[in-house]
Amino acid sequence: MTREKSERVPVGRASLASIDIGSHTARLLVAQSIGPPELLVPLFRKRVYIRLAEDFHTEGGGKLQPEAMRRTLKSLEDFASLTKGYGVEFTHAVSTGVVREASNKDEFLGRIQEHTGIEVEIISGEEEAWLTEKGVLHALNMASGPFMIFDLGGGSTEFIYGKRESRKVKSVPLGAMVLAQKYLTSDPPQRERVEALGKEVDDLLKVSFSKYPHFRKDDLLVGTGGTVTALASMIYAIDREEISPERMNGLVLERGQIEDLFTRIKTMTTDERLKLPGLDRGRADVIPAGCMAVIRILRFLESARMVVCLSDLLEGILIAYLQGEKDE
Repeated sequence: MTREKSERVPVGRASLASIDIGSHTARLLVAQSIGPPELLVPLFRKRVYIRLAEDFHTEGGGKLQPEAMRRTLKSLEDFASLTKGYGVEFTHAVSTGVVREASNKDEFLGRIQEHTGIEVEIISGEEEAWLTEKGVLHALNMASGPFMIFDLGGGSTEFIYGKRESRKVKSVPLGAMVLAQKYLTSDPPQRERVEALGKEVDDLLKVSFSKYPHFRKDDLLVGTGGTVTALASMIYAIDREEISPERMNGLVLERGQIEDLFTRIKTMTTDERLKLPGLDRGRADVIPAGCMAVIRILRFLESARMVVCLSDLLEGILIAYLQGEKDE
């Protein structure tokens, strides 16, 4: 996460950008610093469904596929143009999810830098969790804890548990897109495949948390990531144009609401799901897998509800940068 001091820009109305290249989406946040990190003001955000993990675990054999890389490169060229238009003085791009595992990641990241000038840093699941925590705590102004934050992505889920001054992080290979590609191969999904998906989530959680501090069901649970945002949009009937931190951060989802939604969508075709409010085309085919994963996480933690946070890794990247500036 470090950058040379000569690359830093002065704090005080500086335009900054963060980029996350994930397994399912590429995301951009442009924000302005008008003081300390607490005064980070978002100016523009964009999400593109790149499906970088497409065929990675099946035909791909652990390699990013040409078409998936082409989609991603195109989106990053667009991001580079947007940051230029906003007069961005500092950009930090990270790759998460499937890129960590790809045997051809160096070639891919080299092409990105060559075509866009964007240098991408591969971060570990633990660092992703730490940065996500920064974004969530900043957005929700959370008390000292205890709390659990989970960030459900396309290829992995990061968990952060504890208090501000003492917390543990865990990255679990549990992602909505990867699960959908593995189990939901028909439209609508077959019941036995949905059940198998749920069992895999349960097994992953049990193995991953065998030595993890016990989460008490009354502790605050916060969910973030595209799946969580989509579930909140569907349950609260929020149009895509209305999705913003101001609208989404702090919404409460009851486990029963999510289970009721899953009962509706699990037998629908993708086209039928697209008629539901709050769901866009890029997520319609993977939302059953993501919804099932969220339900199993809540059941595993014995939690009846969760708080939604749209602010996450992207904000955390910039806050970490600004705090580094402040500390030097």
